[in-house]
Amino acid sequence: MQSPRKLGLLLFLLLLTGSVTSIVVATAWLPDENTTIEILGYNLYKFEGSGHYAVFYPLPNGSVKLLKTGKVGLLPTLIKIPREEWLRAFSAENNNVLRTQPVPLMIFVNDKGLGFATLRGSKVVLQPLEVPNKPTVMTAKPCPKGYVPEGPRYCVPNDIPTNWVEVLESKTITEPISFIGIRVENNVLKELDFETWLFLNRATYSYWTVGLNVGPVTVYTKKLGEHFEGKGIDIGYRTPDDVRPEGSIWSRYVNLYVKYQVVVFGVLAYDRYTGKFTKLPVMATYPLEILSEGRYTVEETSNGPKFVERTKGLWSPFISSDPYYYHVPDSSQVQRIWLFSGRRKTIVYMRGHSSWRFTSESSLSVPIGPRIARALQETGLISRYPNLAKVLNSISLTFGFHYYSGEQSGFLYSIKGIPKRDCYALVYMMKVNTTDYRHVDVPMLLVTVTDGKSSGICDPKTELCIDSADKS
Repeated sequence: MQSPRKLGLLLFLLLLTGSVTSIVVATAWLPDENTTIEILGYNLYKFEGSGHYAVFYPLPNGSVKLLKTGKVGLLPTLIKIPREEWLRAFSAENNNVLRTQPVPLMIFVNDKGLGFATLRGSKVVLQPLEVPNKPTVMTAKPCPKGYVPEGPRYCVPNDIPTNWVEVLESKTITEPISFIGIRVENNVLKELDFETWLFLNRATYSYWTVGLNVGPVTVYTKKLGEHFEGKGIDIGYRTPDDVRPEGSIWSRYVNLYVKYQVVVFGVLAYDRYTGKFTKLPVMATYPLEILSEGRYTVEETSNGPKFVERTKGLWSPFISSDPYYYHVPDSSQVQRIWLFSGRRKTIVYMRGHSSWRFTSESSLSVPIGPRIARALQETGLISRYPNLAKVLNSISLTFGFHYYSGEQSGFLYSIKGIPKRDCYALVYMMKVNTTDYRHVDVPMLLVTVTDGKSSGICDPKTELCIDSADKS
């Protein structure tokens, strides 16, 4: 394969000579999504597909810059990515936590509807989303001329007017979030053996996650997401074999401090139910920093969790009985594992590890924190666009575990126990649609063991709960 520098020089000379035919032929030599060609500080991209596009890029101050708009054509496109602003911001922070630069996010629309892509390499394949478009309301109106269906309710412009997409709001949020959690309700386990480990380092990758009112979409290219740089975190938590989770609720959560970007875009749309033009809210999240670092081992004692090993770093993680997240996404798929009273058994076992691809075993979904919900409510954006609340309740942060420089990252999550009576475990997975039309069940390390009744006041001796109501 030709080196990116040689190809960049060749294309630059061809651009100077103005030979359109030569440029078109030369673009066939472009590398795939794995390599970016730079020409005098600009990145060169060849878009494969059709439609109109807008390329956005987050900045360290929390704003989002529109880098370029246009129509997909035959010739390649030069775009300048202001990465130097992130380099200056990182050097000014004077710490070495895990952090990554964002990659540019593209929103495009063609005669098949909306689509998203990240500019990771010089070759960018544009594939619209696969969204069912059949209306669920009999009185739904047809799309106006120049518009195409996007889901059962909305139409988006195919004949693009000016200002068809804009940034409605952008926020950079720093807060603790529960990466791992277990919840046991109504004293259903006689004994519990819970063990979990999470190790994040430079082999951890960040992905854009895009949410519409029709569900979340993880933006994915053949090139893996952007990897983190800096000091990692290794944290483990375990209980002794004889822990008895008594009471109506017994829960533990492993919380890490993170910084992440949230952007709300507004795409010009026609509402087929109301017959009015509006903005279709699109929310995108991107993890920027994992601020908690160091090595920690935590054991459950009679007095609660206790750190038995600690190589303390900045923004130390902590264990809590209450969750630190906004909402378990409504779009998550719930796997119900039935448990019958009797002997000790493995209830849940999950393991994540590095891979060359984005798979269920090499990914992790983490709920967003509560601060972004408060921030959007304060701006009045949710009251203006009620559908945004559905997106907010459905989106998460997406991480990948891939090989990098000899390092590996991943997790272990194991629950063993003895059920007192018949019950079940609820395991949450984010069923994300990748832009290459694959469906990946991304695990969330949040499990509830319950008998399906509301958590009233329970007597551990009689196993009776007051005010219990069947939830199933």
